[in-house]
Amino acid sequence: MESNHTGTAKAAGGSPKQGVVNGYSLILPPNWKRIPLRRKNEREAAVKNIVESARKQLPKNFPKDLVTRYRLEVERRLSIGIKGARKSGGLDFYLPLADPGESPLAASFVVGEISTEGDPGRFLGAMTSTGGYDAVDLDEAPGARREIVAQADAQEGIELASRRVDYVAAVPGDPGRWLTISFSTMGGGDPNDDLSDATVSLFDAIVTTFRWSSE
Repeated sequence: MESNHTGTAKAAGGSPKQGVVNGYSLILPPNWKRIPLRRKNEREAAVKNIVESARKQLPKNFPKDLVTRYRLEVERRLSIGIKGARKSGGLDFYLPLADPGESPLAASFVVGEISTEGDPGRFLGAMTSTGGYDAVDLDEAPGARREIVAQADAQEGIELASRRVDYVAAVPGDPGRWLTISFSTMGGGDPNDDLSDATVSLFDAIVTTFRWSSE
């Protein structure tokens, strides 16, 4: 499944009834970037473009000895996020970049796919009845949403607690195939603080722009 994203306007994309779904689109806020995960050449090109774009945003009087440090920090953060997103089997990784001199927003989300056997309706019903999910629609497709706080786990290498939001939606016309959108934020250090609340609201707003694209 391919993505078609834009940061300024609604991307083109048919409704689920207009053809075979082969992708999706999202409207991204300023400074949010997408990194495709499955193809190495696309992934590396996206990282290169993001790093170069971040470098060009530096003010002209930015100390030259700090330019390399800033670039390495951007690359480090991208590398950490990509590693985790690929480990989870994601298709696309999204994260916000900070302006020079500002602290980055501790948030990101991954779009992925899963497959299930059996009745899709029963699968979705189990999620909403016992899995802690609420029923939602993503561009007219049935789905579910869950919001939890994941506690720190030193054994798993998770140093800080995080607020997580997961969306699951049935891919139209393809029973047993599901699209997932998994978001995580640490807010200002507390998953229940005001920054976490605001960041979750921003993510939910991004999801409202989700559209299936079809042939």
